[in-house]
Amino acid sequence: MTYETIILERKDGVATLTLNRPEKLNALNRKMAEELESAMAEIIKDRDVRALVITGAGRGFCSGADLGDMAQAAAPIEFRYATQRAHRLILSLTNLEKPVIAKVNGVAVGIGCSLALSADLIIASEKAQFSLIFSRIGLIPDGGSLFHLPRLVGPAKAKELVFTAKMVDAKEAERIGLINKAVPADKLDSEVSALAKQLAEGPTVAFGMAKKIINKGLNMDLSSELELEAFGQTIASTTEDAREGVTAFLEKRKAEFKGK
Repeated sequence: MTYETIILERKDGVATLTLNRPEKLNALNRKMAEELESAMAEIIKDRDVRALVITGAGRGFCSGADLGDMAQAAAPIEFRYATQRAHRLILSLTNLEKPVIAKVNGVAVGIGCSLALSADLIIASEKAQFSLIFSRIGLIPDGGSLFHLPRLVGPAKAKELVFTAKMVDAKEAERIGLINKAVPADKLDSEVSALAKQLAEGPTVAFGMAKKIINKGLNMDLSSELELEAFGQTIASTTEDAREGVTAFLEKRKAEFKGK
């Protein structure tokens, strides 16, 4: 399928989804949201895709919602529909049973920051900046950031970032736990490529089960989490990858997982 505002590439088990409105710092408009939904549907169904990288073209990751689109929302119900469309995208990324890496090459603000936070791992260029800028235009953060942010940085720091709408550079973002790692700009591609390759060569079903349980476990007590782990382990133990993993361990060699 051909897209106008995004680029979807697949190679060696890794799908790369690039937001492609560089002249607008990849601001999210209605067309892009619709195309991202379609692309995610492709990725979910494609068993050959075992890891996903999401990034932005040009100087930015995503500068937030396209305010031109917002200004055209003639009624509150239209605004709600637009928000729900973006939220379906966030859910599909969060629930994807494959590892998701946000490769943040520049600014990630507003819904762009929310989009990055919905990934499992965030690797950012040292030139990247993050901000939940919503309060500057009288809005609350959306796109799941009020869910993800306090779980990453704690409630007090989350409130500070929401109330002040401050811009956080990549080094500070790494220090407070907002992202996994900040790397020099010229190392970003190689760093993410190596990580994506490692994840794409891993036990995909086990990754998906672990991701689901981690996400659910944030709102569970220990006994409920242990029940989920037992259920997930039972499923994982029946996979070809689990059999290969045990055999490789006994044969003292590196496992060759197939994602099955």
